[in-house]
Amino acid sequence: MHMKEQLFRYNTRNGVQPVLSDWFNNQLNTLITFQSFEGNADKLKDKIVNDLVDYRNTYKINNIVLGMSGGIDSALTAALFKEAGWEVTGMTLPIHQNQEETDRGIEACKALGINHIQVDLSEAYDAYRILALKEADSDISVDVDQEDKSAKVRAGNIRARLRMITLYNMANKLGGIVGSTDNFSELSAGFWTLHGDVGDVAPIQSLTKSWEVPLLAEALGVPSSIVEATPTDGLGVDAGDEAQFGFSYLHFDIVLLTLLSPSASVDNGFAGASEDDLKIIEAVKSKIRSTGYKRINPVNLDHPIKGNALYDALQNLDDKLLREE
Repeated sequence: MHMKEQLFRYNTRNGVQPVLSDWFNNQLNTLITFQSFEGNADKLKDKIVNDLVDYRNTYKINNIVLGMSGGIDSALTAALFKEAGWEVTGMTLPIHQNQEETDRGIEACKALGINHIQVDLSEAYDAYRILALKEADSDISVDVDQEDKSAKVRAGNIRARLRMITLYNMANKLGGIVGSTDNFSELSAGFWTLHGDVGDVAPIQSLTKSWEVPLLAEALGVPSSIVEATPTDGLGVDAGDEAQFGFSYLHFDIVLLTLLSPSASVDNGFAGASEDDLKIIEAVKSKIRSTGYKRINPVNLDHPIKGNALYDALQNLDDKLLREE
């Protein structure tokens, strides 16, 4: 199947393909020509798996714990860790969750042959959101359907951080670490919760959501029901990631890769884009611009006198001690 046909298949939701304008279609053709969409699944897999093997051997850690949302990202991340020889534990952590999402998380664990643990955090979430915060933040103590957007985001962040507490507790019990399941598109869009759904190792954080993630997931045997599922944040903020955008991940990635491309023929502006195209382009830019602070967190200020010399010295010490192992 031609790469472009695969791209549309991967980004079809409920039987509906994304509609690309002339500018987006031409730009996609250019990006494919310049190989901005990597098409070799084996090449992607082998490099990531080798890096995960090296990490495991370097730090003498063998257990990884992952939150299994029922989405493609967590399933692919689990598959990559397993391929690299890690002992993988997938946790489904529903919080008033759509049962189909939880079922897909369980299905992924079974299909991939990894350990599965479920902890329903709904009561813990209610106790914190409704009882503990009733005076400090009464806006998120009301019924979720009545909350404003800001309150929904804050409530969603509580879900993510409560799940992360649970994941780190289990990782500590097993003598392991927590895996991150975010991809490059989410990283760029800021679609994650600081100190909430970012773990210790992020195998797929360099992979695009519209193409490389589903390409690799299929290659590693992730069930088609998960590969084809509509992307959601699992936080109850909106009907899904693309609903928050107002356009598809394919649109987002075309603009993102255009902005990042070093090729003059790709990066010579947005000539020929229609007014509707420019609205999408500006929305992508705005999303990236407004979430940059997340990507540099935490900010370690230099020593007032010694500058960054102490950080450099500590990094050198880390490297030295690892070599002595």
